Amino acid sequence: MKTRVMLLAGAALVIAAAAPAYAQSTEPPVAGTQPQADSNTLPDIVVTAQRTSQSLQRVPIAVTAVTAGDLASRQVTSSLNLDTAVPNLTLTENGVSVTPFLRGVGSNQSNPNDEASVATYIDGVYIPSVTGNIFKFNNVERIEVLKGPQGTLFGRNATGGVIQIITRDPTQTPLVDASIGYGTYNTLEAQAYVSAGLGSNLAADIAFSLDRNGDGYGKDIHRNADIFLHNQVAVRSKILWTPGANTEIRLTGDYSRLHSTGTDYQLAPGVVGADGVTSYPGVRKTNTDFANKGDNEVYGFSLRVDQDLSFARFVSISGYRHVVGDFHLDQDATPTPIVQATINQFAESFSQEIQLLSPKDSKIDWLVGGYFFDAKYAYNPLRIAGFAAAPLPYVDLFGSQKTKSYSAYGQATVPIFADTKLTAGLRYTYETQDTDGYTESGGVVFPHAPIALCPGATTNCPQSQSIRKLTWRAALDHNFSSDILGYLSYNRGIKSGGFNMINAGTPGYRPEVLDSYEAGLKTQFLDNRVRFNVAAFIYDYKDIQVFNITGGGAVLTTNAAAARVHGVDADLAIKASRYFTISAGFGWLDGKYTNFPNATFTPSSPLLGGQSVVNATGNDMIYAPRTSGNLSLDYRIPTSIGEFGLNATGSYRDKVFVSAANRLFIPAYAVVNTTLGWTSSDKRYGVQLWVRNLFDKDYYLNRTEQALGDIQFLAPPRTVGVTVSFRNR
Repeated sequence: MKTRVMLLAGAALVIAAAAPAYAQSTEPPVAGTQPQADSNTLPDIVVTAQRTSQSLQRVPIAVTAVTAGDLASRQVTSSLNLDTAVPNLTLTENGVSVTPFLRGVGSNQSNPNDEASVATYIDGVYIPSVTGNIFKFNNVERIEVLKGPQGTLFGRNATGGVIQIITRDPTQTPLVDASIGYGTYNTLEAQAYVSAGLGSNLAADIAFSLDRNGDGYGKDIHRNADIFLHNQVAVRSKILWTPGANTEIRLTGDYSRLHSTGTDYQLAPGVVGADGVTSYPGVRKTNTDFANKGDNEVYGFSLRVDQDLSFARFVSISGYRHVVGDFHLDQDATPTPIVQATINQFAESFSQEIQLLSPKDSKIDWLVGGYFFDAKYAYNPLRIAGFAAAPLPYVDLFGSQKTKSYSAYGQATVPIFADTKLTAGLRYTYETQDTDGYTESGGVVFPHAPIALCPGATTNCPQSQSIRKLTWRAALDHNFSSDILGYLSYNRGIKSGGFNMINAGTPGYRPEVLDSYEAGLKTQFLDNRVRFNVAAFIYDYKDIQVFNITGGGAVLTTNAAAARVHGVDADLAIKASRYFTISAGFGWLDGKYTNFPNATFTPSSPLLGGQSVVNATGNDMIYAPRTSGNLSLDYRIPTSIGEFGLNATGSYRDKVFVSAANRLFIPAYAVVNTTLGWTSSDKRYGVQLWVRNLFDKDYYLNRTEQALGDIQFLAPPRTVGVTVSFRNR
């Protein structure tokens, strides 16, 4: 408590010291009046962090916003490398899914019912499955990363924060925006965006993307096969209908298919595999008997209705998501058939949200809403073959979970002095979860001993649980001048509980709870040529859902830990000249487990013994880098034949531990991407030379401790290519 008070008091002193003697009242800018990108000032960024359009500099929340132009110039091409542009964001990838950790808060589980602690939304629709959140950024207007628990307005599992992806709206004026690129490893990237009016009040668009590498980044030395292959095709379309001056209706559909060699794990250096022979095979090499494979099919629809009722604004957002994954994994990563896993995952969800918002000219900004979420998750099945299933040829594990969640929420921002506002919000969530599961082989279901959790059941084990939680937000913000906003906030968020779907008869786990105390400062200087935003925060994190070891040796999810996090993150943008922009971000974290007496210790090799229980209290939290940051230099050179552009973007992440025992870690690394581009004078044609991973660093996207030996998954090597583009206006 003493540390918390000192940190917040110190941040408040910084805010006070930065303030002039007399404050001035300001109004938020109107969207569409921002300066042009080649002006002498930084363009204003409008965000929807509070579910309504506001200037980034007037929102009392820590937000990193990345525009479509920033994404293109920095080679942030998909959700897999968004962390290179956002401090304190860590992404872990295994080839078939990506899991975000924000400010040290995230989940390292991979079951289909394990929704991420950092919630992802596309155009206001929640994306629950971590195997359905690999996106290509080809029709994006901007991405907003909201840091810290968003337990009121984005209450669905937003313990760590929210990633909002906002796509373009179709326009009446015909637009064609297309590009095709080719690079090393037979890399082909094609994108097209077409928009046009279909009538006086109807417009539609369609966005298409193709991303593939025909030559693998590595080799499986046992099977003599290329690995690190992927081929993703995606299409997205939106229809905008404005039947009246006060009504907007958006209907959206999307489809994506990702084929890959899946999780091309290799044994880590120094590890002897479960066969007692196999060891580290070399950089981007594997040594397996069972071909890894990833096949993700994702599609969904959404309908959004915006209606101005004069006394309020009405919003309805309906969403449907469907994800099917077929994954093959040689879990032991050796040429001996020890564990061959075939994983068939399914996730389907429907959500409905209704909001009433205050009129735009209201002195009090208020919002009330309701949210309904209905989801089904399943293993259909998870098949284990190899020696692990002996003497049977295979064992099938079936499991499912059904979730229904109901929420009601409200938030209001009230002026209490000329330049001071108080924000308060509440959300109440009621949720029910039902599960069932069984094990079979060859159509024969295995019986089990009587279990108290499901009395009377002999083969399966149906269970249910309910969750009732109240979350909130309280914030005080003050405009010290037209260019300086300071705020203090207290937020509570939760991540829902669940069941271990393929371990029938084990108890469910409860929601995580995170309390956040934050002080922030948003500033602009030198006539909007410099923008500097900083936030300091303290987290109290309880009932953390972690993999834990039971008396029988099974690894299950339980509520086993508590932690605290101290940290700072900052964003800086400088318009050094009309054509030179500097952008940077910095994050610092100190995350420790304050109570974790029953953590799992896993030896690096199964030859060194089995798993055991250790006390991890005082250890570093997983995926919580002490420091992280990024720096982007963007320089434009206008000439008589068009404009040339040069961008260099570097990102750094300190080492992170991958388990609470703090044995195995991912070393620190820095990655640099560069682009050199030309755009014609009429802005219609463009050519861009790009290099990703300029210095060809070998770094890990994922490392995992398991009973069969440490395994790891490497990032792509240096890739060089060229992209040509066309735009009709």
